[in-house]
Amino acid sequence: MSLKAQLEQIVGPSYVIDDPLICDSYAQDQSFVKGIKPDFIVKPKTAAEIQELLIRANHLKIPITPYSSGLNLHGAALPSRGGIVIDMTRMKHFEINRDDWFVIVEPGVTYEELQNALNAQGLRLMVPFGVPPQRSVLTSYLERDTMLAGAHIEYGNALILDTEMVLPDGELFRTGCWNLGGRPGGFYGPGFNTLYRLWTGAQGTLGIFTKMIISVQYLSSKRKCFFISFENSKRIPAFIKKIQRKEIGWECFGLNRFNLAVILNEEWQVPEKFPAPKKESPKFTTLQESLPAWVVIIGINGSPYYPEERIAYEEEALKNICREMDITIDSHMPQHYDLNDIFTRECLRPWSVLKKFNFKGSVHDLSFKAPLKKLPDIEDIIHATTQEYNYPYRDVGGYFVVLERGRAVHCEFDLHSESNGSVDRERVNNAWHAASKILIENNVLFDRPYGQWAELVYARMPQYAQKLKQIKNEIDPNGIMNPGKLCF
Repeated sequence: MSLKAQLEQIVGPSYVIDDPLICDSYAQDQSFVKGIKPDFIVKPKTAAEIQELLIRANHLKIPITPYSSGLNLHGAALPSRGGIVIDMTRMKHFEINRDDWFVIVEPGVTYEELQNALNAQGLRLMVPFGVPPQRSVLTSYLERDTMLAGAHIEYGNALILDTEMVLPDGELFRTGCWNLGGRPGGFYGPGFNTLYRLWTGAQGTLGIFTKMIISVQYLSSKRKCFFISFENSKRIPAFIKKIQRKEIGWECFGLNRFNLAVILNEEWQVPEKFPAPKKESPKFTTLQESLPAWVVIIGINGSPYYPEERIAYEEEALKNICREMDITIDSHMPQHYDLNDIFTRECLRPWSVLKKFNFKGSVHDLSFKAPLKKLPDIEDIIHATTQEYNYPYRDVGGYFVVLERGRAVHCEFDLHSESNGSVDRERVNNAWHAASKILIENNVLFDRPYGQWAELVYARMPQYAQKLKQIKNEIDPNGIMNPGKLCF
């Protein structure tokens, strides 16, 4: 029996694809990573079908690439050695527990549809800034995408509870209370555990997650955003330290003038696909010229009880700090824009910044974590590196979000290029790689080493890479799961 016939036996003839054009589309995204065209695209519906696929792949030693939405944008879901892509977009089931504030999701559930469903029940999902609305929630959480806010902000985004996965040998494995049996969450309801962390950021090299229980939060009808502008990043760390020490606000993040102008620019729309066609916008240039270098945004959310009182005392504390530091809170910047209205929406659905793909077509971010105090030095490094490669710093998009009450920040600095193989794209690739290398040498943490970052990161941590290879060999002895990623 041919391999195609074997796959059709598992998922059905309609869900095994070998059309060359379709297969080729799974081997490319907007990143600098180059993929290899897979032999088959297989679309399972259940965890049992995934188990059968992995058992068969192990027997035949065929490479497997897990795929949920294809919107990682960093090359994590591109096959490095062909084989089979397991496309889980058909796995769309989710279940909301309104009483205990959690949701069970499968890999095909997207941010847009889940946030809409939760909001209708008075709940909210924590969402990363700049995530595509059609991105898989499960995969995004698994890949450690940094949320705008977290339930346990002192510990980072500790929002994953019990999980279900298929190990590379086809065995079904559950973590947390769920492994006691019964419904997701086990007998006592879902609980926080740390075993799942072995698989976070693994880019599908250690198995395939089929269900995840995620903690969701109360959606207050009373929410308010505050905006503090800075002409450079030098004073930002001291300001954030003061407000985080008093635990003011839930959301706390910063945008530079490029990204803020992107969000405010009505001439651009969020693209349906990435990369996107380049689109000129005179208004974007005008907006950039009218905005400050950085704007820090503080979101205060009312609690389930006495929401107005909570907003009032946090607002008063924020204003006191601003007076002490001689800093002004802005609400209309620039004129004719109600920033509070815009960003109370953005905190729930923060994908307007994806309009940045209209600028040149492709976006290549430098995404890392660092101590808050290093933010000005980081900006100086990126400014100097882009200048060396004749990339104008005004075209760098900047964003940071505060972690663990000011102990650290997650940063994203974007370089923009055309989407085809032009001289401009090669120049931006060189600048991006050089900036990545210098930042790593300055001890920032690229905690999700996609593409070229993997070589830079693991070269500095050979013992860690060796331990990962040992774990990989134990869990996936045939090396079928997404080979070529990380240090494997």
